[in-house]
Amino acid sequence: MKIAPEVKISDNGFVFNQKTGDSFSLNPSGLELMKMIEEEKELDEIKEAFLAKYDVDDLSFEKDFYEFCTLLKHHQITVQSNPLDFN
Repeated sequence: MKIAPEVKISDNGFVFNQKTGDSFSLNPSGLELMKMIEEEKELDEIKEAFLAKYDVDDLSFEKDFYEFCTLLKHHQITVQSNPLDFN
């Protein structure tokens, strides 16, 4: 999964999609997750970082991660070559 080239992300969590004109605000953990996606980190690496930093269990993280990725795809923030691939 990659951030679409027309999407801009500020350091304070403001996301703007130049293609659609939509904008979003991320909380600190959402911004951290977006930065890791932008760096094209693998799911296991992202999960390991979040489990170490936040009070969350493995199953809850994966559920929230996939929901977040689905929202990103729906709002055209990310592009995926394989729609079933969340990495």
